[in-house]
Amino acid sequence: MRALKAFLSIAVACYVAYPWEWLAAEEEIKYLSPDGRFALRIVDEQKVELIEKASGEVMVDLGEAWHNPGQVSQILVWSPDSKRVAYGNHGYKGGEVSVYFWDGSSFEQVALPEELPSPHIKFPKDCGAVKNYGGAATPLRWLKLGELELSSDLMMLCRGSGATCTGELRFTLAFDEQHHASVKKVGKTKTEVEE
Repeated sequence: MRALKAFLSIAVACYVAYPWEWLAAEEEIKYLSPDGRFALRIVDEQKVELIEKASGEVMVDLGEAWHNPGQVSQILVWSPDSKRVAYGNHGYKGGEVSVYFWDGSSFEQVALPEELPSPHIKFPKDCGAVKNYGGAATPLRWLKLGELELSSDLMMLCRGSGATCTGELRFTLAFDEQHHASVKKVGKTKTEVEE
């Protein structure tokens, strides 16, 4: 009984002396902009924000983090001048991409085409019916002309053979002077089949 009272006394003393330790959120800061001003912040592995690094001010609330075991789930791709940024949030069966342009005081979201290109998988002859395991587009890099290169993946399971078929293609988005986005170039699908 004395040991329990001693433990509780120490626990209460620590709580009173250091209350912020009990309330502190776990933060991860990554993907610093080329000019060092902005970064991605993930709070408690859930909330994702684009912040001004020095002040911690939230510039864009990017929502909840999706999780994809064994892979990077959130990615931020900066243009060399730090004025354009693409955000990818990839989960187990899907994902989302958003693009923001700096207007001098804030980041404004750019509307992307409703249908982004997706892979056309070549299935083996013994595939039978397929089950869609999903996929998503992921930003890769900003190109010299202000275009954005992305990768789109898709995974399907062949019910007949049990093979897993994965397709991946790369495509480019172009932005006009009013920041309207359009699909400019679409590559060919690369298909991999695992028995």
